[in-house]
Amino acid sequence: MSTCKKMAMALFAAVIMACFGCTGGGGDPGPAVPRNNVPQSLERIAQVLSQNLERDGFETMRGYFYQFTIADCQYPIAIMGNCFGNNPVAPYINYAVPAWPEEFVDPTLVNLFGLTLPGFNSVFRFDPREAVIILAQLPPPAAYFGMQTYQFTREGTINTSDPIYLWLGAFPQMQKFFFDYAPDPSRLRILASIGNANNNVVVERQSGASFGQERYFITTPDQFMAKTMTRYLRDAGVTDTSRIFVEPVSSAMKTGLGKSGYDFLFLMRFAMPQNKTDADTWRTNLPMIVLRVRDKNTSRAPEPYPGPALDTRVAVDETYLQADLNNLSTALKNHWNQPAATRLMTFDGQSTIDLVGPDCEVRGMNCQADAQDTTYIGSQQGGLDNQEVYAVMGSMATLTGNATYVNVSVYEAAEFYGVVSIDNTQIEGSAANFCASGDCTGINNVDKFYLFYLTRDCQSLGLSNCFSIGPDKIAPGKQFKIVQRTYIKPGTERGPDSTKLVLPLMFQLDGSKM
Repeated sequence: MSTCKKMAMALFAAVIMACFGCTGGGGDPGPAVPRNNVPQSLERIAQVLSQNLERDGFETMRGYFYQFTIADCQYPIAIMGNCFGNNPVAPYINYAVPAWPEEFVDPTLVNLFGLTLPGFNSVFRFDPREAVIILAQLPPPAAYFGMQTYQFTREGTINTSDPIYLWLGAFPQMQKFFFDYAPDPSRLRILASIGNANNNVVVERQSGASFGQERYFITTPDQFMAKTMTRYLRDAGVTDTSRIFVEPVSSAMKTGLGKSGYDFLFLMRFAMPQNKTDADTWRTNLPMIVLRVRDKNTSRAPEPYPGPALDTRVAVDETYLQADLNNLSTALKNHWNQPAATRLMTFDGQSTIDLVGPDCEVRGMNCQADAQDTTYIGSQQGGLDNQEVYAVMGSMATLTGNATYVNVSVYEAAEFYGVVSIDNTQIEGSAANFCASGDCTGINNVDKFYLFYLTRDCQSLGLSNCFSIGPDKIAPGKQFKIVQRTYIKPGTERGPDSTKLVLPLMFQLDGSKM
C-alpha cells in the first residue's frame, strides 16, 4: 500500500472517530460524510436548518473541518513550490466540502491543503445563488481568532508592467512568490482575502461575547441568500440574530461553477490560547458544521454585492521611537565590536508591495493569505552556515498600544514555510535585558523595544535572548527570512496602520568574532 493511501485511510479513520457520539441527519451528500464532534445544540439546529431548506426547494451538502499543520506544508510545496508563508504559531483550520454535480474540480489542486477525503475539496467555486453556512462553537479564550474566505486562483496573465512587479525584479525569488501562475498555466495564483475577516473582536462587539460561544456565519455572493439564510437560521432556533455574521463575496469576483470561475477556500486562525488543554481539546473536536446551500430557482436573478469596503486602520504613531531604535542598533554593533555589521533590508508588505487582498486581486498578485487583522513586515533572506548571528530589534507593539499580540516567524526562504514562531511573551523586555550591561546609556524608551538573536546554536555561543535554527529546521545550504505580524490594535477590529509603525532592524553579525 502506498504511503499516500495509508495516510488517507488514517485521516478517514481519525475523522470518523472524532464524530463518535454525533447524530445523523439531513443535508448530507451520502452516508460517508465525516462529522466533527459538535455540541448537540449545534447539531439540532443544523438538522432543522437542512430539513427546512430542502423542504422549500434548496439544495444542501455538508462538509467537515480539519487542521492544517506545519507538517502538512509538504502538500502545497509539492503542488505549488511553497507553503504560502504559513504562520507557525498554530495550526490553521480549513474545511473541505463536496462539489456540486456540475462544478468543475481542478485536478491539480486536489489535496493542496493537506489530505482530504475522497469527494471533498478545500478549494471550491461559488454558485451565484449559493451560501456557505458555518455553525460553530468558537475556540476557547486566546489572544486571537479570525476566520475568512479567500479567493485562490483566477484566469489571467501576469502584468509585467505592474509597478510592484517591476520593483520586485531586483529580488527574483520574491517576484516569483508574488507573481506566478497556478499549476494550470491559464490561471494566476492570488490567495487574497476577499474583504474584512470575522474575528473575536468583531464577534464580541456584535453579539456580546466570542470565545467559546456558539455563533453562525454566512458567506455568499448573493444578498438574497444572505437575508434568506438568516431567516432560516432564526427559524431553526437562532432566535438572537446578532449571533449571525455575513461575509459578502463582492461582484468584483467572478462566481460560477465552470472552469473559468474564480475558486475559493477558507482559513481560520486561532493563536496563543490561555489554556493549552482547552485549546487542544477544541482542536481535536473542531466543533463546527459547514453546509453548502444553493437556491434551485435559476430563474431568479442573483443580487450581487458591491465591491469590498475595507475597514480603516488606525495606529499610535511610533515615529518618536525611531531615533532611540537607531541608537540601540549602534549600541548593539559597539557591543559586538562590529560597527560595520551588515544591515538586512526590512519592508512593510502593505505599504511597499500593496499586500491587501482586494488590491492583489486587481493586480493579479499572490497575496499569500493576507488578512486585514494584522501587518506584514518581511526581511531580506540570510544564510546560517558560516557562524552568522542575526540581531533583530524593533518596537514592542503590545507596549505601544498597537497590538493585542505580536508574532515574529522564521521561514525557510525558498519554500516559504514557517519553522520557528516567536511571540511577544518571549521577547518583551529583551532589549532591557541587553541594556542591563550598561551599553545603552542615554537611550530612551528601552522598555518599548525587543532585541533578540537568531543563529544555528545559541548555547554554543552563550547567547541569551536567542533562538536556535538548527539543521532540523532549515537544512544546510538553505536560507531563512523573517516576517513580523502585529495583530489587532486594541480598541479596533483590525490590525494597526502599518505606516505608523517603526520598521524592525536586522543585522548580520560574525559569531566567530564574539
